[in-house]
Amino acid sequence: MKKIKVLYVSAECYPYAYVGGLGEVAAYLPKALLKRQDTEVVRVMPGHKEIEDKKILTDFPVPMGRGYDTCVLKTDPSNEEVLTYFLCNDRYFYRDNVYGYDDDGYRFFFLCSAVVEMLQHIPFQPDIIHLNDWHTGFVPLLLKRKNLNTKTVFTIHNIMYRGYIPKEYVEDLISEEEAVLLGSPGYLDFMKAAFLYSDMLTAVSPRYAEDLLREDISGDLEQLIKSRKDKPVGILNGIDMKAYDPSGDGVLKFPYSWDCSDNKKKNKRELQKKFGLPQEDVPLVSMVSRLERYKGIDLVLEAMEILKDEPFQLAVLGSGNSYYQGLLAEAAQRYPDKVRACFDYSSDLAKEIYAASDYYFMPSSYEPCGISQLYAMRYGAIPIVNPEGGLKDTVSEHPEFGNGFYMKKRDGESLAEAAKRAFSLYGTKELERIRINGMKADHSWDKSAAQYEELYAKMLDML
Repeated sequence: MKKIKVLYVSAECYPYAYVGGLGEVAAYLPKALLKRQDTEVVRVMPGHKEIEDKKILTDFPVPMGRGYDTCVLKTDPSNEEVLTYFLCNDRYFYRDNVYGYDDDGYRFFFLCSAVVEMLQHIPFQPDIIHLNDWHTGFVPLLLKRKNLNTKTVFTIHNIMYRGYIPKEYVEDLISEEEAVLLGSPGYLDFMKAAFLYSDMLTAVSPRYAEDLLREDISGDLEQLIKSRKDKPVGILNGIDMKAYDPSGDGVLKFPYSWDCSDNKKKNKRELQKKFGLPQEDVPLVSMVSRLERYKGIDLVLEAMEILKDEPFQLAVLGSGNSYYQGLLAEAAQRYPDKVRACFDYSSDLAKEIYAASDYYFMPSSYEPCGISQLYAMRYGAIPIVNPEGGLKDTVSEHPEFGNGFYMKKRDGESLAEAAKRAFSLYGTKELERIRINGMKADHSWDKSAAQYEELYAKMLDML
């Protein structure tokens, strides 16, 4: 079988420009695909401010509505693992942040248009263009403009985030009926364009693929997804098992493994010392998260009121909504011997927190896949979760193979009740069995890459 050529497109990618889970997927999935014998991968992303010193290859005009903008194409010669192209235009991407601007729709339409135009200027001609989240949603439609038959896979990482542009940017490419489906007479929706024109949809976990068929998850996009002949295919995200390895991540002062975890307690004492918490042998619960409502910060604070007389400690690392930062800072003042919150994120500190923790809170209202529960389990922190989306795919209460604890409902009382059940097993052999189940699990990208390669092959009628 000839190699399948895949162009992987993402708005962010670690370590070049990185905000969250999307950037991690774009970093590690292409690497895992390249390990496969039958897949060749090239990656492309916007030329964000952080990559200004990369090698210039060429420049070319990019259609933008009724005019053109210039794209400067760059690459990174130092990256020998994955060939990565950067689509640069200072007007759109020379910004302090990756997202969060009023013109994000225009910025990422430039990305979509530049991806298609780039194909004329690079030697790599893909069989599949693998697109990720709303920022890439108009690529399939723009491919039609060029009469290109390249197949497209669109992966939905989080359907809650969407972008929009005026109709004039694509009105010569679509019928009035299609324009209405995309949002006309108002702004046209990137996500709707992806659902209408992509050859295949995938979601970042099997459960989330099912959830996308629910109106409470997909809203006005539900019927558009259901109208397709095929349904989204759920392929679970993975993690880099080497970068997140408590026995050798290069961060922990006291490395350990699932079959020799005595040093985990030493890491707990180190974190207690660093955070100014009493060095007591009590359950340490952690949370490494964006501070947004859907992540359940409010439920954690409600549970704190119920659990305030329980012997335990809570360490939170996160950034985001200043409202929740204020509430967590206030909780740390109210419970100085129990709660610490840090709002200056670093991946090294996150690993130290995972390594120190006995339990891990993740009471999200929805979770397409979730990566932090996988990191937590890798370091032996047992997740206490609301079983939604990918959390239900990765966390189990099975009596023999279980690796975590479920909330019965999504409220502060249920989170507190699940925590009490978990705390009641603290120091027991049963809890150690649950911890080992989580640490031994294979959540590597190799499994995901194999499924994607099979999907690509089916799309190209190679199987």
